[in-house]
Amino acid sequence: MKLASPVSLVVLALALLAPRAQAETVTHQFTGHITTITNGSGGSTADLTGLFTMGEAVTLEYTIERSTTPEPQDPHTSGYTGALTALSFSIGSWSGSGTPGYSFTTVLDNEPSPVSGVYDEYSAQVQGGIDAPPIGDAQLTSLTYTFDDVQGTVFNSTAIPAVFPDLSQFEGKTLTVLLFDMGTFKSGYVMATFDSGSTPTEPSTWGRLKGLYH
Repeated sequence: MKLASPVSLVVLALALLAPRAQAETVTHQFTGHITTITNGSGGSTADLTGLFTMGEAVTLEYTIERSTTPEPQDPHTSGYTGALTALSFSIGSWSGSGTPGYSFTTVLDNEPSPVSGVYDEYSAQVQGGIDAPPIGDAQLTSLTYTFDDVQGTVFNSTAIPAVFPDLSQFEGKTLTVLLFDMGTFKSGYVMATFDSGSTPTEPSTWGRLKGLYH
């Protein structure tokens, strides 16, 4: 029987010792209320005022894979394609859930700004894969959520946060849900402002993550 060469054994040993990327999914939850509904004014958008009500309760929950490989957009921005593994939302009694067919998450840290000097931002665009029934003649097209910190103090890297920062640190915190009205063949949207957010922790992982809450 032919024995493996010393070089082969060294390569094998290094391969076994090499660190492996570990999956690390986290879930973020948010609640808020509707602040904008397109009303068809000007004839360019769908009138959704008969389907939704100002102030109506809104929820958003998503699970995201933090080990997703970042795609640098510029020195202050990283994008993450397909990082979302599950998402659900509700607006009043209307709701949807599923695995996004396409998602692109963006994290900005100290992005230069002519207004405030620098700013931080966390956002995501989601299309497809979310099962939501038609509401009236309108169908879900896409969702976008954005959190803006115009002071640039929330993040210290472009990594996906393990525990979502306190919402009081963001000046902008919105969810925009785009719909297409099959009756008028026009698009419209509802926009919500988030009031609260949290990162639920499973009991088995509390010991590992509790330090991140302080």
